[in-house]
Amino acid sequence: MAITLNQLRSTIKEKDEHKKSLTYKKLAPKTKKAVDDVFAMMAKMPQKVLTTFPKVMRDVAKKYRVQPKDIETYFAKETGLTI
Repeated sequence: MAITLNQLRSTIKEKDEHKKSLTYKKLAPKTKKAVDDVFAMMAKMPQKVLTTFPKVMRDVAKKYRVQPKDIETYFAKETGLTI
């Protein structure tokens, strides 16, 4: 069965959807890489997102030498939730 272009776009769109937001575009380049890495790590273990998110965020912040507060602020603005 053939897949249409629109169906293909709808399946791929979710992966980098966060990069289209205005909040993401305002981030510093290092913070953007850190946010991308958080999303990548969370995609690897979707069943444990709530339990591992704070640790992943701290580890990524240390790796990219950004403040964990910057990543927290991004997610708070995007979701409207506090961590």
